[in-house]
Amino acid sequence: MSNSLSFHHIALSPLLQGLRSAHHFLQKAQAHCQAKSDDPSTYLTASLHPEMKDLIYQVQRFTDAAKFVPSRVNPGIEGISLPDTEKTFEELLARVQKVIAYLEGVKEGQFEGKEKDQVVIQLGSREWRGEKAEYVLEVAQPNFW
Repeated sequence: MSNSLSFHHIALSPLLQGLRSAHHFLQKAQAHCQAKSDDPSTYLTASLHPEMKDLIYQVQRFTDAAKFVPSRVNPGIEGISLPDTEKTFEELLARVQKVIAYLEGVKEGQFEGKEKDQVVIQLGSREWRGEKAEYVLEVAQPNFW
């Protein structure tokens, strides 16, 4: 690795690490269900707090946060479609793997010189404006985590 980190590395490496960890976590949860003969839906539809959405929803949202980064940094990068249809561990694992493969396919040059470019993001009814580096560090990565 060189002495300086590229915007590509800063933007995508934490997301890839998190996605790989989530994939491993989901595999372990699936194996636990199989070993204990537990109904997987018990885990997939569980939430940590009554006001929190279930595990399926959480996986869908953090994968969405990751998948939006490339096309928001460089509109020339085609995004991927991830309809929220997952109901099983297998489907969630495939979703996470699809986002990993997508991010791994983004070339460093596609992010080169984009840090200071402006971006406008619609966040529900709110609009966020700022530099692309700010978007990555202050919006996309926190939303992912």
